[in-house]
Amino acid sequence: MLHLIGTGIWRWDDISVRGIEICRRADAIYLDEYTRRFDEAELEKLKAHIGKEIISANRKELEENLGFLERAKEEEIVLLVPGDPLLATTHITVLSEARKKGIDAEVVHGSNIHAALIGEAGLHIYKFGGSCTIPMKEKGIKPYSTYDKIAENMKRGLHTLVFFDTDPIREMPMREAIGILEEIESEKGLNVCGGENWIIIGCRIGSTEQKLIYGMIKQIKQIDFKGPCAAIFPGKLHFSEEEFLETLKL
Repeated sequence: MLHLIGTGIWRWDDISVRGIEICRRADAIYLDEYTRRFDEAELEKLKAHIGKEIISANRKELEENLGFLERAKEEEIVLLVPGDPLLATTHITVLSEARKKGIDAEVVHGSNIHAALIGEAGLHIYKFGGSCTIPMKEKGIKPYSTYDKIAENMKRGLHTLVFFDTDPIREMPMREAIGILEEIESEKGLNVCGGENWIIIGCRIGSTEQKLIYGMIKQIKQIDFKGPCAAIFPGKLHFSEEEFLETLKL
């Protein structure tokens, strides 16, 4: 059997009691280290609490080899996923492959950045349009589609949750992410990422180092943020949203 278990938004003990119990009786535990890096100190605490080793699963293991699925035909296998296990398409594909192979699969959900950042910013979740990601420059992708998504949502009065790319080695810094959008702004000029546009930056949400700030882009760029970070580009604000954001202003 395969268990897809969300570890929660940040700390080792954000994982549910149910998730811990399953891990303790499992034959093997794998951890997704591709879609988001798990804080090393928190991972060591999680291992100690479960009392078992946790096997690292990289991109190749998650998208090509799927060796843990073969084991799940005969053994009780856990795949730990930072946040919620079904927010990334990678894990939906894993679940689909398990079902195709006739493997019983169970999902144990966890807290996630989508709900947490939106709630911490005091915004109404039903006022969000599609979310998007800014890829790292070394991937050679200029994210016009991300810029266009923000512009489209703004036109409709909707907020946009924008993720900054991450990999097992590093998290994309806030200034790098904003700089990429500014380059596209200089080409398209749709007033998505101008200096006086207001945005919300949330970093290390759920940790003791959480930082959440609302300000103009030209102000935000002067601040040092410790990643991982994400941004919200607000659309038309409800008066209650405006009141809450006043508490987050620079």
